[in-house]
Amino acid sequence: MEASRQTEPQLRLEDLRPRVPEKRKFSDWFMPRRNRYILFDPAKCTGCGTCEMICSTRNVSKVAPAQASVKVLTDEKLGKSFAVLCQHCRRPLCLEACPTRAIEKGDDGIVRINDLFCTDCGMCTMACPEAAPLRDPAKQVVHKCDLCEGDPLCVKHCPENALTYTRGKALRWIKAARWSVQALSFLFLVILVVGTFCYFKAGTVELSCPTGTLQNIASSGTLILVGASSALALLILTVLFGRVFCGWVCPFGFVLDLVDKITPKRLGWPDFLKSRMAKYGILGGAVGSSAVLGYQAFCTVCPIGTLCRSYGVQSVMQSAELAIVPVLAATELAERRSWCRYLCPVGATLGIASLLRLLKIVIGARKCKKFSCIQCAEVCPVGIIDAGELREGISPKIPMTECIMCLRCVDRCPYSAAKVRFRWQKSTPGEANT
Repeated sequence: MEASRQTEPQLRLEDLRPRVPEKRKFSDWFMPRRNRYILFDPAKCTGCGTCEMICSTRNVSKVAPAQASVKVLTDEKLGKSFAVLCQHCRRPLCLEACPTRAIEKGDDGIVRINDLFCTDCGMCTMACPEAAPLRDPAKQVVHKCDLCEGDPLCVKHCPENALTYTRGKALRWIKAARWSVQALSFLFLVILVVGTFCYFKAGTVELSCPTGTLQNIASSGTLILVGASSALALLILTVLFGRVFCGWVCPFGFVLDLVDKITPKRLGWPDFLKSRMAKYGILGGAVGSSAVLGYQAFCTVCPIGTLCRSYGVQSVMQSAELAIVPVLAATELAERRSWCRYLCPVGATLGIASLLRLLKIVIGARKCKKFSCIQCAEVCPVGIIDAGELREGISPKIPMTECIMCLRCVDRCPYSAAKVRFRWQKSTPGEANT
């Protein structure tokens, strides 16, 4: 009898309440769906509590702010108020934390609690960065905002318009522009003009790679003003606009972005190699090796130069030299833009020049949904936007020496919270100028 009990299959939660896989269309990979959510502006909120009264009227048919699904917190010392309500996150932490899987996210983007399965344990409240699922003090049950099933009353009745029901900006044009510029740059640098970027001359106009120029100076021991001045063009571009070359022009960056589109899963970059200072060490090693060897040491294995030299006038690909390209492109399997993050000495040179930049990217405090969205952190190819800080409600400060100015965060943010600003402008209220 005991043996038969041991062989009986045991029911699991997965059998009773299987997770519903997220439905995604092919177009979602390029233009993710945007449902409508409530956006709160703390600068407009007066703490009147109208939203609480209206919400409680819908919940329990009487004015009882304690039983509302939205809560207004007021700091009387600072004179500021903040509304706590469910943000209906793209990837809800409460959904993952619920032990009975009573929390579900519908196709309309609304995160709901199924009362049939909810045990009112409060795990969702602890998991939520805003503690948005609230406990009814009378009935001791957990409830949360359900956007009034798509027609939120709090938004309609807010006297100061501090609450907005919005899908965010509808048009995203930066992505299309960046891919177009990248494709045209690849066509120009790799196919139309052989050897461009490493060294290009058209009449009296000369352009050259600044990293290659540093190696040339080190290997020859001579500073040639013409060669040095030809490398200034890219450095001046970096000072004016940041590392736009890396995000918009670099032919190898274009290859990495293409590989990123077909990479199914990241293997992970080894922790002991995760140092953004490594590329500066490689830059120093390249210059030092050039001085010792008497020729431009890194240029022989540079994937950017290899691509630029790979397509000859006779349309014959130099396959032997190109072997370095797939080898370094394979680093994309470990982490997005691993080459750019940790290894590229050209990026290191431009990173030093970007210390004098005129522009910066900021994540604004008033419009950013922080806790629930974090799309800017997810889309950043070089991983410099801290998702943890966003989860904590902090506007992250972006290290612009590492930013490749691809503007993915600006393009993706549905609420226009990510913006390009001059470096002397404030990022968030109260921040000192930098």
